[in-house]
Amino acid sequence: MLILPTILLFENHSLAPRPDQKTGQRDRASLLSWPSRRSVAAACRIWNNPRNLQFRKPGPASASWNALIRFLFRRGSRVAVGFLVDKLVFQRIQRQLLAASSLLDFTPDQQQIIRPIFSHLFSDGIESPYGSISSHRLALRAFTSVSWIWTNFLVLESYHFLLAIIFVMILRLDDPEDWPPLFGSIADAWTLQRFWGRFWHRVATPTLKTWTRFLLRGVETRALEKVLQAFGVFFLSGLMHATASWRTGQHFEHLDVWFFSVNFVAIGAEITVIKSLSWGLRGTKAALLVEKSWPIRIMCKAFGFMWVFAWFFWAVPRWVYPKTMRWAIKQALIQSYAS
Repeated sequence: MLILPTILLFENHSLAPRPDQKTGQRDRASLLSWPSRRSVAAACRIWNNPRNLQFRKPGPASASWNALIRFLFRRGSRVAVGFLVDKLVFQRIQRQLLAASSLLDFTPDQQQIIRPIFSHLFSDGIESPYGSISSHRLALRAFTSVSWIWTNFLVLESYHFLLAIIFVMILRLDDPEDWPPLFGSIADAWTLQRFWGRFWHRVATPTLKTWTRFLLRGVETRALEKVLQAFGVFFLSGLMHATASWRTGQHFEHLDVWFFSVNFVAIGAEITVIKSLSWGLRGTKAALLVEKSWPIRIMCKAFGFMWVFAWFFWAVPRWVYPKTMRWAIKQALIQSYAS
């Protein structure tokens, strides 16, 4: 939605040949010739590079067939393992949970989790106003909290692999290194900031940064500009997802904006806590212990993963449950009319 005006309005590109170093003149004949493989490869890199990847060599491709076969095996095995895990693990868990679920599992009262848990922990025999917290409710919520990550990862990586096959193996316009994976390693996602900055794909991030900088032209304070730019990326991402929800008839567009905006707030709080702890422990034995002891570092990362999961455990159902309930109601109505 925003990549086309970004290329046309904010970026500078040229497919014309550079001046000759000796004569300083352009090859006039080449300007009037039919498009070459080099110019086609350059044009594809301009119009199909939303991540703003830096290419080491100009197109077309020059990789050997051995490199292409290694690329096909490495990336193909990654996607194949993903589909295998999806079929043997993800889909089985999904079928079991959905078979035991009903519309009542996605009603507004099911979106809350912190207050019901505390109410049950400290009720002292008094009946909780939030009802019971069953194992099915917790399992469904946990699955919902991570399923959107897995689905996006598998779908986007699969389409990315297919496009890589076309441009690297068939058309030979790009080299394997021109098509790095969309997602990083999940092992790096032990904070929310690292989840969104290192693991999650950055397909739209450069474009959203460009538009945010354009909207913040009057901001002079560097620190404020940095904060507003980060918020702009999350907010515009929410607007993009809201537009997709509106066009596909999912509705609840405001929840898309809410989800991405509240993630910005959570990251801000996370950074504040981490920097405060670092400042408070600076120069102490505890800081040296964390720095030198790998078991302590592993424990800190494990705690970080628990925090990331807990955050999505709270936030994702508030984002997804209303849409899921609407979809389930539509399916029930369709089945009732069909019968």
